[in-house]
Amino acid sequence: MDREKYEQKCIIISAGSFVPMEIPISDGDYVIACDAGFSYAQQMGILPDLIVGDFDSAMESGPLLMQSLEEIEREDPDRIIRLDVRKDDTDTIKAVKIGLAKGFRKFFLYGALGGRRIEHSFANVQTLLYIKHHGGKAYIMDHDRILMVAENETIKFHRGNSGYLSIFSLTAKSKGVTLKGLMYSMDDGEITNDFPLGVSNEFIIDEEAEITVRDGSLLIVAEI
Repeated sequence: MDREKYEQKCIIISAGSFVPMEIPISDGDYVIACDAGFSYAQQMGILPDLIVGDFDSAMESGPLLMQSLEEIEREDPDRIIRLDVRKDDTDTIKAVKIGLAKGFRKFFLYGALGGRRIEHSFANVQTLLYIKHHGGKAYIMDHDRILMVAENETIKFHRGNSGYLSIFSLTAKSKGVTLKGLMYSMDDGEITNDFPLGVSNEFIIDEEAEITVRDGSLLIVAEI
């Protein structure tokens, strides 16, 4: 794989809750809007490289959004991929598969939480794990939190962070869990998926935080 492509990122804007925020885009990055996530891209003045969806949520957003999509489809049809409503892939996972196929291994997901359908939040947490299992790194970016997955590895946070940090086991058991530089530490412990032991830890602002899981998958929710 081309090293330069590996450093570039795929930015996916989905149709969950979205508070306007800065979305840094660098040369070579690839932006995909999923369904009504296109309206969020419009708010931020972003023209996505690709718009993917069955456009059910776009239709619910009103005629102006559909008119914009139809105009793009007429003038630049390669910028839009229409999906069947009856499908196995969510719009977001389809966007991820496209990004992976293009060689991207770093993904930033926006608008991937909340909304009126909580099941999509859970689906997008699973999407983080899907990307991890396909050789990538992924982050769900919200206006006041970041979600990521750690699997058999160590994740570090630089000094200067404040706020809460929670961990949840995505596997039945996550073993060899060590937490350093946080209000509540752990040394070679175990987190299970049926007890919320890892909720509401806290950063120590002048310490580097470190989370290690030797065997298992952890969801990390950092409120910063």
